[in-house]
Amino acid sequence: MAERMSGEIERLYEVFGRVPRPLKVEGCAHCVDPDEDRPLLDGPVRGLSADVLRRYATEALILWGGVPEFRYFLPRLLELAAENEFDWPDPEIVFSKLGSGGWTEWPDPERAAVRAFLTRWWETKVDDEDAWPDIGAVLCSLGLTGIDLVPFLGRWGRLDSTGAIRNLHEFVTTGVTWRTSRPELGNPFWEKETASYRDVIAWLTDGRALTAVERTFLAESREEMLMLLDETHSALTGGRYLG
Repeated sequence: MAERMSGEIERLYEVFGRVPRPLKVEGCAHCVDPDEDRPLLDGPVRGLSADVLRRYATEALILWGGVPEFRYFLPRLLELAAENEFDWPDPEIVFSKLGSGGWTEWPDPERAAVRAFLTRWWETKVDDEDAWPDIGAVLCSLGLTGIDLVPFLGRWGRLDSTGAIRNLHEFVTTGVTWRTSRPELGNPFWEKETASYRDVIAWLTDGRALTAVERTFLAESREEMLMLLDETHSALTGGRYLG
């Protein structure tokens, strides 16, 4: 994935490389040891490993450091989280800190670099037949940043690749609970009162996802893809198959 996102990753390092290196990353006196920040500031950001950044990635903006420090480490944090290099924290936790840090209010070049990275990450994952983290985790991670998900869902709705078809099938059959009056997204990191959550539910229920599946079914000839589309259609309609 890194090769396919190299331009967006380089832009993050270029733009956020202008953020001053902190002299110290202060943490909660009861939770973070006084010298625990030393490994974080030992060498260039790009050289920091997942092991070194793991604790900070978990506690940033909560118990350890503020927005200026977070912006300094951001390129490496996003790069590692997008590659799922942390065994903990999950990508959803790392990406949610963009929302907590108010990235949409940052300087224009920073906002543009973050938006380009998020967009490219989605484009890469939505077409990936073996996406990891899985597409549901990626979608939730994006939603937690506060970015408008409508264009991302529209991109998925093109269903113009095998990966996009497989990912939608997996998402609607395993990542959504349909046994209620209104479907619920299964990823526990979702915040149900957010616009992002509502946008995904709307996309699944107002006909946009269904139209995409029916359109793709009519244009498809591969038996396996037809089966996946049929099962996706059944999930979206509560049991009605296309075939």
